[in-house]
Amino acid sequence: MGTEWVLPRLRGTCRTIGAVITLCAALWPAGSATAQSARTVMGMQAYNSGDIATAYKLLRQEADAGDSDAQVNLGYLYARGQHVPEDQGEALRLYLLSAEQGNGEGMNALGYKHQYGSGVPRNMDTAIVWYCRAVLAGNPRAMNNLAILLFSGEAISRNEEEARRLWQQAGAYGHVNAMANLGLSYLNGPGSGRDPVAGRHWMEQAALHGQRQAQAWLRANGYQGALPPPVDTSNAMTPSVRDRVGHSTVCRALTS
Repeated sequence: MGTEWVLPRLRGTCRTIGAVITLCAALWPAGSATAQSARTVMGMQAYNSGDIATAYKLLRQEADAGDSDAQVNLGYLYARGQHVPEDQGEALRLYLLSAEQGNGEGMNALGYKHQYGSGVPRNMDTAIVWYCRAVLAGNPRAMNNLAILLFSGEAISRNEEEARRLWQQAGAYGHVNAMANLGLSYLNGPGSGRDPVAGRHWMEQAALHGQRQAQAWLRANGYQGALPPPVDTSNAMTPSVRDRVGHSTVCRALTS
């Protein structure tokens, strides 16, 4: 939940790309010194390998002990109704506990809830503020999500260049769907914003890191080189990285 978005079509020509976080070579970014307990990391790994019962047990223990990554990821289990009955109120409570500790993933999850009215009244202004807080905390999912809103102009003034800056930041943190969305923005962007060379470059970057739709686009446009197996981590649990920061002129104004 809060991890899969779609870049809107532009003038009826833009192919949709699921904006899913996928880290560059694996689910665990290299060199990411985090403060999660070992049990929290094991719980996330269990979830990603399909062992939901073990994931719940470990994440429940660590969430109750105050681990912010365990809290937000346990919240995902309640939001998705996995191993437990779906309970959007409990998911919200856990996201808030996580966000209150400065966890960008928890903040991003709150943005998703408020955008879609999942367990709370739909409120785009509140959603954008939460996305902005997550962006400033360095969360690449939030960077990608906010960029989509800025590029489409949904509930916020359209700002193509700011959207691209956010996608670039998310891409630098390994978010391959941000790379693909950035590529599509150049391939299908209006007017002077269209840049086929830059678009192909970013689609290649996404494809070389396993982004399924970017790979399909690349093959359809003549690419003959080797590509890795496609990946889909739309619901994957990933550890937050404590020392990351993000930048956005839009967010500075909204959160100051």
